[in-house]
Amino acid sequence: MTETEFLQQATALFDRIEAAVEEADVGVDSERAGNVLTLEADSGEQVVINLHAPTQQVWLASRQGGLHFTMVDGQWSCTRNAADFWVELSKAVSFIAEEQVQLTA
Repeated sequence: MTETEFLQQATALFDRIEAAVEEADVGVDSERAGNVLTLEADSGEQVVINLHAPTQQVWLASRQGGLHFTMVDGQWSCTRNAADFWVELSKAVSFIAEEQVQLTA
């Protein structure tokens, strides 16, 4: 994948994350600044998602830890354990929102 294709895919992912968080209506706000998307709960807890263009990865960080994702067969997959991005994002948002949240692509 070229860098341009990566950035297009990643930007579409950010757009979908923002929409999914808004649809979930769990008291989590999103703020995008360049290649960084921050999700913040009313408590101040955060999930930070950023793009790492040199490795064509999306990085997800929270107090629970950090994960790196690459595009595999059209899906963002964890480089450590092949976990689906949306499953891991749902876990991270559930943690900061202090309620079960199921986000989908």
